[in-house]
Amino acid sequence: MKRNMKISHEQTRKNTKSYLKIFREISCLFVAVFMLSAAGVFAQTSATEIIDNSLQAIGGKKEIAKVRRLQAFAVCTGPNGNYTTEIYSARNGRLIFKQVRAAGGSSYVGQTNGQTFWTHDETRNDFTLADGRAAFAWRSHDFQFLAMEIAERFRDFALAGEETFGGKAALKLNATDEIGNPASVFFDQETRLLRGFVIQNPFDKSETIRTVFDEWRSVGRLKLPSKVTATDKKGDFVLNFREIVLNKTNEKIFAVPAQVVAMNELLERQKQQRAAHFNRDARIIFAEFADEFVSVGGGKVRKPSGDEGFKRLQNYFNNSTFIEWDDITPPIIKVSDDATLGYVIVHKRVRLLAKNADGKEEEETEIFAWIATYRKIKGDWKLTAVASTNTPEKD
Repeated sequence: MKRNMKISHEQTRKNTKSYLKIFREISCLFVAVFMLSAAGVFAQTSATEIIDNSLQAIGGKKEIAKVRRLQAFAVCTGPNGNYTTEIYSARNGRLIFKQVRAAGGSSYVGQTNGQTFWTHDETRNDFTLADGRAAFAWRSHDFQFLAMEIAERFRDFALAGEETFGGKAALKLNATDEIGNPASVFFDQETRLLRGFVIQNPFDKSETIRTVFDEWRSVGRLKLPSKVTATDKKGDFVLNFREIVLNKTNEKIFAVPAQVVAMNELLERQKQQRAAHFNRDARIIFAEFADEFVSVGGGKVRKPSGDEGFKRLQNYFNNSTFIEWDDITPPIIKVSDDATLGYVIVHKRVRLLAKNADGKEEEETEIFAWIATYRKIKGDWKLTAVASTNTPEKD
């Protein structure tokens, strides 16, 4: 009896070892299969899939496509105190960005419509043209539409792995922003929603701006950002959106004012004048002249005839090779309320190779400043007067 019990006990030990061995082999096989499977899933995850997953988490492309316009109002805190932010945005690059300081009530308004950018001083009803950097800064605050248009606001996406961002595990995509600077975009691994992004300061490439989407809330059938923290070298700017409204904004508010249209037309004239200098084509400039054109400079007032002025300018072009004809500061452009009168103040550095009396080229550099006045005549801008000064550039 004892012998049988001993044999039974020995057999049990052998069976147990055998079971353990089989269990280990199965476990190792399971782990290997799991790791291969996980690696396969990760390898198949592309930037497009990550973005598509985020749009699905928001509510899906069909629901997103229904949003044509949006307005959002935020109570904000920053290093310099409290303020409010108002966003009115619509498809096709239309945006009104407004911030009002709690102390003093001073306001700032920037607006975009496609590739037209301007600021609006509401107190004086005065408009000023802005550039793509300013427009990018305003549009970077359009958080709700940005989340829905992430693939349009950034490009050249490339998977960059996993990273903790804003305290949460995130998938990181390297990208390029709207004005061509490198950026990083992050997506929450758990919720799949956009977690935030890091961009270069458009006005200072040595500085980055970090934006974290802290909270989201349901708006209709969509989930949209409701609390956002943006951080630059000054500190944290926290925006709490109290109200987000879809498809209620009147599209008329995005219209480009007549004054802004006129200012852009005058800015385009500056580009044409630059081309005229580099192409040695005086006709481009003289096509702008009004019949009664006045020139002020060198202590003299002149009313040159068309032929006389054209010949003098064309001779100057023929004997010059322009290297620079560039703005030192952006042109100051203003127009009347009825958009029929305007002026342009210019500050330029002009560098060229000029032929001397012996026909040899010598490099010259001068700083010019001038004011040009314009009048709209029969629907076309005509140059009525120029007052100019210049000085040789000093080393």
